[in-house]
Amino acid sequence: MVADGADPLLRFPILMTDRLVLREITAADAAFWLLNFSASEVVELTAWEAPRDLEAARAEIEQFCTLPWREGTGIRWGITLRGSNEPIGTLGYHGWVQGRDRRARMGYDLLAEHRGMGIMTEAMGVALAYGFKTMTLHRVEVLVDPRNVPSIRLAERLGFHLDAHLRQSTRFRDTFQDDLVFSLLAREWRAAAEAKH
Repeated sequence: MVADGADPLLRFPILMTDRLVLREITAADAAFWLLNFSASEVVELTAWEAPRDLEAARAEIEQFCTLPWREGTGIRWGITLRGSNEPIGTLGYHGWVQGRDRRARMGYDLLAEHRGMGIMTEAMGVALAYGFKTMTLHRVEVLVDPRNVPSIRLAERLGFHLDAHLRQSTRFRDTFQDDLVFSLLAREWRAAAEAKH
């Protein structure tokens, strides 16, 4: 559910679930960003080096959150528990192609102490609803490291289908790693949503 009646494509949308508030990530969240994206398993499974310090974290927030929203190429939310403004993870769309193709790729991450509680399933559910309804996406993809079994299970639980196993498609620390591509189409999402009601 979107928190207010403003056009969400003009104003950053706040999404809410029973337990969560998904809100804009700002430079004020740099300490969280540094902590989250310095976790060894996050670094390894995203194939992205940790930010060096708070200044680098603020620069990454600008690069991966602020600019994509401003330029219409993506949107990334901070995941917070209701009653707290402190982020516990992030998720969002990048590589957003509007117009004819209407597709985007999703990324997500969660602090270790909040995993295994269904939080990301809940957050992804409301973000997918926003993507298919408001952004009018036709296709959503997730790219997953084959070693990331919880992420694979999450994608499958949400109805994503395995499209491809890309052999040695990502280079990280002088090693080429495999990626799995999962996708969910608007018609599949709608059918699953209707089946729940």
